[in-house]
Amino acid sequence: MTRAVHADGGQLVFSGAIVEPTCSVGLQRVHAAEAEAVTPRRYNCTEQAGAGSGRAAQAYALSVVSVAGTPLASDRLITYFADYSSAPPKLVTQTYE
Repeated sequence: MTRAVHADGGQLVFSGAIVEPTCSVGLQRVHAAEAEAVTPRRYNCTEQAGAGSGRAAQAYALSVVSVAGTPLASDRLITYFADYSSAPPKLVTQTYE
């Protein structure tokens, strides 16, 4: 059971560890997820070395959205990155199930 978390002085402190490795997302999957922006695409991490030999492959959903038209578009760091790369920034999210 988890306990409620309250900020003391505007700061939350977490402790712990990520015990499972994440999957890398290739550019091909990003383009495919972006083309079907209505619903996140689902993948398995079968390309990971640790997913074999009896272990269940990690499942995740991948979504890609354009930052334009969102509150992130006015963020100074996002604006700097977009100007520097001469490409519209995108938010790529992996949600593990």
